[in-house]
Amino acid sequence: MAASTGIILSGTAISAANDWYQTKEFPWGIAVAGSLLTMFMFGVEKLSEPLAVGLSSIFLITVIVTPIGKAKESPIGELAALVKTGKLK
Repeated sequence: MAASTGIILSGTAISAANDWYQTKEFPWGIAVAGSLLTMFMFGVEKLSEPLAVGLSSIFLITVIVTPIGKAKESPIGELAALVKTGKLK
């Protein structure tokens, strides 16, 4: 597997799981967009591996701190609420 694809797939899984947890319906749009982005970054990595890994890392950080899809709270916000209260919503 290419270096950037694991990062993209991790971000997609985090975003999809967060959206699924909050809305109780599977976010097919996030899954499809993540798959397409993974294929695109695989192509970019053939041109420049550091560029692809850097962009993938930016994607992962953005997904962690920003609510994506129909989710009202970001994954880091959900984690902070879990640590603060000790229980999930």
